[in-house]
Amino acid sequence: MVSMLVELTVLIAMLAGLLSGSCCIYLVKMKPSARQARWGRRLFVLTLLILGGMGLLAALERADGLAPLGLLAGLLTVGMLWESPTPATSEPEA
Repeated sequence: MVSMLVELTVLIAMLAGLLSGSCCIYLVKMKPSARQARWGRRLFVLTLLILGGMGLLAALERADGLAPLGLLAGLLTVGMLWESPTPATSEPEA
């Protein structure tokens, strides 16, 4: 019973982390405001810390959801660090 509770907790944390991390990436990459980008980065670090804590709990309990949790944290990090193309600005005619 305890193992099923840990697995369910890890699954819920993964889904919440996916939603939170995706929203943070959206705030940083798509919003032009520096304030929103700063808050997006802060929330992203908090999300990764929470996922890391859940990973530690899953490792101590030897949960089966540990591998997908680690993959999610890694893919969110790649998504945040991935360079997106900058929009081309039109040069004024001389």
